[in-house]
Amino acid sequence: MQSLCRNNYIDKIALFVCILTLVMACVLTGCGRTSSQDEGIPEPGSRNENAEDSHVDFGKLKEVNGDIFAWIYVPGTAIDYPVCQNMEGDDSFYMTHNAWRQEDPKGAIYTECANLTNMCDFNEVLHGSSPEDGTMFADLQKFLDKKYFDEHEYIYLYLDGNALVYYVYAAFSRNDTRLLETYDFTYASGCQAFLDEIDNARSMNKMIRTGWEGAVSPENFIITLTTRDAHDPSKQLVVVGCLVGDARGTIDRVVDYSDPEEDW
Repeated sequence: MQSLCRNNYIDKIALFVCILTLVMACVLTGCGRTSSQDEGIPEPGSRNENAEDSHVDFGKLKEVNGDIFAWIYVPGTAIDYPVCQNMEGDDSFYMTHNAWRQEDPKGAIYTECANLTNMCDFNEVLHGSSPEDGTMFADLQKFLDKKYFDEHEYIYLYLDGNALVYYVYAAFSRNDTRLLETYDFTYASGCQAFLDEIDNARSMNKMIRTGWEGAVSPENFIITLTTRDAHDPSKQLVVVGCLVGDARGTIDRVVDYSDPEEDW
């Protein structure tokens, strides 16, 4: 498996999270609490305790909607939802339908079909709306406040048989372009280009953890949570986390350092 961290500062965080992921591994065998609905399906937005005290029954979820492949939880926020990917290849479906495939203007949390559902891509991009009622990805707006950013450090992502921990290291507003179209993340050069954007972004409210400037490389795995910037509809707000915990040790990929132009 590729190295998760590159410098001593990040290594210390990863060591702490290793302890957490051991606890989370117990959850995957059914040691955590079950659904608040007694059906193995947590109520979105209802989780108040620590992530390691929770258990998601993917068997029950997939009975309701086979497009659900993960569950995202950000402690201290209202972000606590299933994650979908439309199996028919329609990336727009979950803009107007919820995780139960019902028409809903708030949509669902989803990934584009260009992303792998095993979370082994360099950059897993999760989309969500920002309704005025504070649900879905509305709380991402708060990450541009330094105090809030400092107090909310982790993203938990549950898969069927695994649990991942991402350390939130950056948040900023950017041009509203599709990341998976703007950058070719199948090559190291495309990965590095997005990392350079994070490090060099001139967003007035840009947040980045001390010690993380230039610390993430194409060999890492990141997650990008994205929503429309409530203060500027022409912009996109992104919150970026770096993988620091992998309970089952299954997240891996081969990094392609070749020149994409030469491959053509």
